[in-house]
Amino acid sequence: MDANVFYPQIVDLMALPPTERHIRFSQLHTTIVQAYLSALRAITVEKAEQKVVLGSETRTLTQVVGHIMEWERFMLLAAGDVLAGVRQPRMVTSLAGYIEPDGALPTFASIDAFNAYQTEKHANWPWEKVRAMALDTAPTLHALFTQPYLLTAERLEQTQRHRKRLYSGAVLEEVAMGWSLWIIALEHEGVEHAPELGM
Repeated sequence: MDANVFYPQIVDLMALPPTERHIRFSQLHTTIVQAYLSALRAITVEKAEQKVVLGSETRTLTQVVGHIMEWERFMLLAAGDVLAGVRQPRMVTSLAGYIEPDGALPTFASIDAFNAYQTEKHANWPWEKVRAMALDTAPTLHALFTQPYLLTAERLEQTQRHRKRLYSGAVLEEVAMGWSLWIIALEHEGVEHAPELGM
């Protein structure tokens, strides 16, 4: 999705009443996840091994998708926090609480450290394994946010408020952390890595 369309849209949607905002965020999330899943399905094994430049780093497309998938795993953990009534869900303002599938609890001093850890971890993973996990995490995260009775507007609103800086540099004041988590999901999948995925 074009960042010049996405960011003004997020700012406009955040001005809506929570119930209407949830409907519109759900529509946007559906559009983004459909494009993302289509992009994943179109990537061949050969294309997955191609190198892409991300700032000062070079990764394979497999590593880029692995990076997205791992952040989405982290978001699933944070979504569980919101569902359980936690006012400060993990990941929104802290990197504490990431859990590996085997139960390991690595710690990270920064977002760059988290990203470097994931890049190294996925360096030798086959594309089919990364894609299968990504095709599972993205629709699961989408369902948690968009289906009735799960991450409802009311549950998102009950989280603690904070100052949210968007990837574009724009700042949203006094945003409930549940909404901030959803913005992170939309932004990461739909904008930050859209060029590498051809979205």
